[in-house]
Amino acid sequence: MIFTNLTSRLAARLAATAPQRCLWFFGALVIMGLVGLCEGALGAEENCCPFCSAASQTLRQESLSMDAVAIATLVTDGRVDIDGNATFVVERVLRGESLLEKGQKVEANYFGPGKTEKKFLLLGVDPRNLVWSSPLPLSADAQKYIEAIQKLPEDPIERLEFYQKHFEHPDSLLARDSYDEFALAPYEDVKKLKSKMDHDQLMDWIRDPAISPDRKRLYYTMLGICGTKADAVEFESMIRSSDPDKRSGLDALIASYLMLQGPEGLKLIDEQFLANRKATYPDVYASVMALRFHGTESDAIPKESILVSMRHLLSAPDLADLVIPDLARWGDWTQIDRLCELFKTANDDNSWVRVPVVNYLRACPLPEAKERLVELEKIDPKAVKRAATFFPIPTPGGPKKDSEKDPNPAAKPGQAVPQPIPSSSSSTWTPRKKLPGGIVAWKSQAGLTLTDGQLQTIGISEIQNTQGPEAAKPVPEAIFLLNSRIVFSVLACSVGASGLALWMISTVTDSSE
Repeated sequence: MIFTNLTSRLAARLAATAPQRCLWFFGALVIMGLVGLCEGALGAEENCCPFCSAASQTLRQESLSMDAVAIATLVTDGRVDIDGNATFVVERVLRGESLLEKGQKVEANYFGPGKTEKKFLLLGVDPRNLVWSSPLPLSADAQKYIEAIQKLPEDPIERLEFYQKHFEHPDSLLARDSYDEFALAPYEDVKKLKSKMDHDQLMDWIRDPAISPDRKRLYYTMLGICGTKADAVEFESMIRSSDPDKRSGLDALIASYLMLQGPEGLKLIDEQFLANRKATYPDVYASVMALRFHGTESDAIPKESILVSMRHLLSAPDLADLVIPDLARWGDWTQIDRLCELFKTANDDNSWVRVPVVNYLRACPLPEAKERLVELEKIDPKAVKRAATFFPIPTPGGPKKDSEKDPNPAAKPGQAVPQPIPSSSSSTWTPRKKLPGGIVAWKSQAGLTLTDGQLQTIGISEIQNTQGPEAAKPVPEAIFLLNSRIVFSVLACSVGASGLALWMISTVTDSSE
């Protein structure tokens, strides 16, 4: 939230006077980068809808981050098309009444027809001298919608009830914004809306091939909450179908089916995808994502049943890396022998599986794992070194002095580690091998090979209790999120800092001349 609010505010500053634009632009990049790094490194993501991705900041969020929000009309000045400054008359003040009043004229950058009957949404920052974003044209329904969201109650359930009335609205602005609100809502809040969900309408939408997969993922998620056993029968036919339209949003479809069917539904998922060596990579990956959802967000299926299904992929060296982090995350230390065998039999086509195996053993609190790690290091010392280099396991509370270190490191809490995200540069990472449905292996110039699963999986740290004779039990997990936000943030900091330095040098040079 902090990241997006700063983005909106600082972007609006670009409309300031020309001499200030470079300073604001590069300053914005630096601040956005620093905040993004903090949020990404600390795992500051909200616990949002598990299968949905918001396309942008919502209108409600934008309004809350602004100093002034108003509905205005364009003042016609004879120009057929306007591509610069234009005058607007405020018709209604929705936020910042002390800064703005009805009938006031304001200047804003506008690109569009010089004559229109539409009203516009104006967003302004800086109380001392309001700077306006580009005016957003509104339909009559959009104007009512904008005015209504300013008055929505604090209760998230009442807000979601309002937004769900605008799903698939003819005005794409409203349809997208209502979807984004649900995409950003915690799953626990969405579950509380169960009694107010329109089950029949949701079923009609998932049957409609014209509805986009991202929207269907949301509707499947909601049907997993308000659906029935009869729906599960229809979902099963969709899962078995070879028609891609019927199987769009497969990860959410599987998760919803399992929510309604319970543990018995795993037989179908195993048969179709996890134990089926002919299944395509995207289908297998969708199945794993659905099982992760049930392992972290739902209690509809016992954790042990989920692990049994995930273990099917250990028989497929090309796909095993998809689930190895999950086994470690949930403290399944029963697969040491099987994973060590995967390590030993790995070849050039699936050598990437060795690093996840090493990390599994590093995370395992059992003394046997440390012994096996020594054995595997003799076979492929480079894989063990890569694991330690790319995935250093942090010490809780910071580094310890030598005198404070435990003489028995095997008894220390284990910790699973995040998967890497490579550079997007095609000159650094190149596709190495394809399976049906998509690229599986990527190889770097340095020789490191990773799969899609390793690139996309979020790593979870897990602390284990090894005290006493009883089996190791997982305690609440600590999360370190390494994702594309961090990659972007690093780039933003670098570009912004460089730009600021060049701007300052040019300013000093100009003044000295």
